[in-house]
Amino acid sequence: MIKKPDFLKVGDKVAIIAPARKLPPETLEKAVEVFRQWGLEVVFGKHLSGDFHQFAGTDLDRTEDLQNMLDNREIKAIICARGGYGVLRIIDHLCWDGLRKYPKWIIGFSDITVLLSHIHNATRLQTLHGPMPYSFFHNDLTPETI
Repeated sequence: MIKKPDFLKVGDKVAIIAPARKLPPETLEKAVEVFRQWGLEVVFGKHLSGDFHQFAGTDLDRTEDLQNMLDNREIKAIICARGGYGVLRIIDHLCWDGLRKYPKWIIGFSDITVLLSHIHNATRLQTLHGPMPYSFFHNDLTPETI
């Protein structure tokens, strides 16, 4: 049976991490503003602004950010900042025990689909194939259209 994390509510903490390609910090501003308008508390991954070749940090940095958020009981959703290439390089180093213990929404698309598929197979937990903060910056997304 597929399990569904609790719906987000005002005051919940959501994490933004970058498990794939790097991105300029200003590309997050619009999304963060929308999440805060919804009453969510935004937490940033330690290596969110990392820069290692085309990636948002080394494989170890990106794995650490994702694993820390998967294991954090206070985080109710993990929103991947952008796709690109990179998740495939870290996927086999992740442990799903924390996510099983503290179910949360994982949101993204593109390269993040690798992560969503692995989570589905490993935990039977629903995920969301949906817009990422990088998409807010490059598209005319509003709180009503998300």
